[in-house]
Amino acid sequence: MHEADVRHLCTGALFVACTIDHGGTLQYRDLALAAMSATGRRPLLISPDELDSDAMSASLGFVNKGLMTLEMIPVGDEFETALELLAGHLSQPLEGVFPLAAASINVIVPLYVALRTGLPLVDADPMGRVFPLLDQTTFALAGLNAGPIGLTGPTGETAVLEVLSPARAERIVRALAAELGGWAATASYPVTGAQLLQHGVVGSISRLIEIGRILDSDKFTHEKHAELTRLLGMKKAIRARVTAVEGLSRPTLPGLPDRPSSVTLVDEAQGRIIRLEVQNEILMMLVDGAVHAIIPDIITMLRPEDAGVTSLEDLWVGNKLDLVSFPAAEQWYTPEGLSLLAPMTTHTVRGIGERGRR
Repeated sequence: MHEADVRHLCTGALFVACTIDHGGTLQYRDLALAAMSATGRRPLLISPDELDSDAMSASLGFVNKGLMTLEMIPVGDEFETALELLAGHLSQPLEGVFPLAAASINVIVPLYVALRTGLPLVDADPMGRVFPLLDQTTFALAGLNAGPIGLTGPTGETAVLEVLSPARAERIVRALAAELGGWAATASYPVTGAQLLQHGVVGSISRLIEIGRILDSDKFTHEKHAELTRLLGMKKAIRARVTAVEGLSRPTLPGLPDRPSSVTLVDEAQGRIIRLEVQNEILMMLVDGAVHAIIPDIITMLRPEDAGVTSLEDLWVGNKLDLVSFPAAEQWYTPEGLSLLAPMTTHTVRGIGERGRR
């Protein structure tokens, strides 16, 4: 991978995860670029089928509990420590790393670790996008173990968790993240090359790089939209202006993200009313009261003038945005996949119904 690939990867990672904290992603991108410049090394991106079928690799990702990384900035070696802890509890060495989620900061972290350790970055992940919970993975759908898990906190404290069930891992790791200082760098889901190839979302990193190439180009906005539509199956963009932002008081279910809110926009060209349901990311988009897209669909936003990536912080009254959505990995549309995401979708739809009765 060249420096341009890293920049494109970052752009693509931000595009597929319309969240608040872009700063952490940009920080790790800059760390990776600085390391490439200082050492002359480049991260090696390989396909899962380039690994031996029994070669072990592991996912890397942040798990937060009440604290974003910009509030307590990582030193830079937390994931290497977590990876070493995990490797020490396995019967064979790790021969690759991949993202816990192919989106946002979690896709840049393993690239940086690959540079630091010399391990290859494997072109796959177990989400194909970002989900809030550690057990919302295609590996969990396949019945694979989440552990052992290595964790490092912002103060340098560490832990190794001997756990098998992904659902149990989510509860314990989230609690440990709180005790460790608000977030934890994790190395989890050790899998063989054969398991990653069969049960992972293969090619997810390459796809992000291609998305970034499109968005970082000098082409006109409508040309970028057309290319994204061909690549992702993206629905036609809806250009709308924010008219209201409503913070909601309803509590979230245990384990789900906080800060629920609802945003109303108006499509000034056609007069349609757009409503976004937000809970650390955009969970659902309604157009004139009908569901236009809902998780596991990926819903995100772009700037109309140049198709630049935006964040949830751009949802302020008066701002005009291009709203887009496209399908997630096919595994999430199976009955098992939808069942694993049911608490998020049910809670979101219930919130809509409760407001409609008021």
